[in-house]
Amino acid sequence: MAGLKFGILVLILIVTSKIGYLKSETYKIRVDNLRKINEALLFLKTKIEFTYEPITSIFEEISNVVFDGKDNIFKMSLVNKNSNDSINESWINAVDTLKNSFEKEDIDIIKSFGKLLGKTDKKGQISEIEITRILIEKNINIAEREKDKNGKLYKTLGVVSGLATCIILI
Repeated sequence: MAGLKFGILVLILIVTSKIGYLKSETYKIRVDNLRKINEALLFLKTKIEFTYEPITSIFEEISNVVFDGKDNIFKMSLVNKNSNDSINESWINAVDTLKNSFEKEDIDIIKSFGKLLGKTDKKGQISEIEITRILIEKNINIAEREKDKNGKLYKTLGVVSGLATCIILI
C-alpha cells in the first residue's frame, strides 16, 4: 500500500512538473516563430530587391529554405490560393489557419503586412517589409523578456505545486 501511495505521489510530481515545463515552452516557441518570420521577411526583401521572380515562387523558396518545408504561413498561402484569390487574400487566410503560438498583436502585424502584399511597386513592397520587420523585432524583444520571466515561473510553479500536492497527500 505504501509503495502504491509513493508511486502516485511521484506521478503527481512528474505530471505537474511536465505541465509547468510545457507551459514555459510556449514562450520559447513564440520567440522562435517570430524569429523565423523575421528571417523569412528578410529573405523576401532580398529576393524582391535583387530578382524579378514572382512572389509565388519566392514564397515557395522561403518555405523550403527558411522553414525546411514544414507548415508555415508562406506555404499555406500558396496552398490556399485559388485562381480567383490574390496573394494578399490567401496570405490572410494562411495567417488565420496557422496561428501557432502567436499573440494577437503578432497576428495583427503579420496580417497587416499581407494586406499590401502584391499591391504596391517594388519600392513600396520593400518599405512595407522593413516596417513589418521593425514591428516584429519589437515583439521579439517583448517575447524574449516574457520568456525569461514567465518561463522560469511556470517551470518552478509546476514543481512547487507538485511538491505541495504531495505534501498535502502525505
